[in-house]
Amino acid sequence: MKQNLILLWKSLNKRTLFMLGLVLTIWVVFNALSGGYILRPENLSNLFRQVTVVAILACAMTLVIVAGHIDLSVGSALGMFGALTAAFITQLHINPVVAVILILALGFSVGCLHGAMTYYLNMPAFVVTLGGLIAYRGITQYVARESIPLRTEWIKAIAQKSIPDWLGIALLAVIILSLAYGIWRKRSEHRNAGLTLDPLWIDITKLIFTSAMVALLAAVLLTGDGIPIELVMFVTIALIFSFVATHTRFGHYVYAIGGNKQAAFYSGISIAKNTVLTFGLMGLLGAVAGIVTIAELNAAAPDIGDLKELEAIGACVIGGASLSGGSGVIGMSVLGALIMASIKNGMSMLGIVAQMQKVILGTLLVVAVALDQWSRRSKKSG
Repeated sequence: MKQNLILLWKSLNKRTLFMLGLVLTIWVVFNALSGGYILRPENLSNLFRQVTVVAILACAMTLVIVAGHIDLSVGSALGMFGALTAAFITQLHINPVVAVILILALGFSVGCLHGAMTYYLNMPAFVVTLGGLIAYRGITQYVARESIPLRTEWIKAIAQKSIPDWLGIALLAVIILSLAYGIWRKRSEHRNAGLTLDPLWIDITKLIFTSAMVALLAAVLLTGDGIPIELVMFVTIALIFSFVATHTRFGHYVYAIGGNKQAAFYSGISIAKNTVLTFGLMGLLGAVAGIVTIAELNAAAPDIGDLKELEAIGACVIGGASLSGGSGVIGMSVLGALIMASIKNGMSMLGIVAQMQKVILGTLLVVAVALDQWSRRSKKSG
């Protein structure tokens, strides 16, 4: 029994375990301090709605950071795309479906422009996207100089409604089956490559534990208002981007470029194409986040998206993404976003003023980076 426990412990991802434990600790502590309010189904639904925008941005930001770049424009771009969506629908009377498609295409195009300028003009992405931050904020303030109301019900439903209970149960089953498929695929790939496999019972134990956690969370949400559409949206996006990052040639190329750009070039990887596509995906999710934001607010305003770029970068860093490129996991970045949102939610429940919340979150980010750097140096010296 003891030997089995040792094997199980060695097979666990310690960083993932720490992050999950930190989320649970934050919830338990703030739940006790707030008199049991944090873990109520209605507040958990609200929490997942609050984390959606940052989590969506963090999915693409992880790839940008892994590739060795940074995108400072996403908060302002989010605001611009949200304002343009509202203006297209409310002021120009464009069909909402057409307007959303146009905005998504525009988001991808703007992102590709950032990537092209970064590669072909040999400009630091920091400078390119800093210029975008300023320019897009100006466009947002011009387009939404007066608040633009959003009256399209199906767009507002994204942020304000929950999926039917039966669909939530069906999605839960799909998630569990997907986890099982992922384990089977990983074991098959390792077996075909002649790599050492963990005993099957270890993977089954992990599957049972993960499935139980997901089922428990879903059960709690279903006892309240149900599973928010936003939660389904950002989990779906996270799963898609995780698959792209780990199981596609593009994802492998991004990690190779970030790890050693020169070696990637000499191995035949197109630095140009993959850089442009990485920023294009960032722009696409910036447009998605802009649409979600105006759905939350029922309107477009001049300040929407303010500082969201820093929250997205912070989520990636807390999740362990290296700002020097080459390493980062999308699921961990989403957990980083959840940690930040949980702390903000808890502080709000305790009545801590917004100014002090920013001080605390800023301190948390610096501490997270310091601990990450210390951990990396320790591994190298060891």
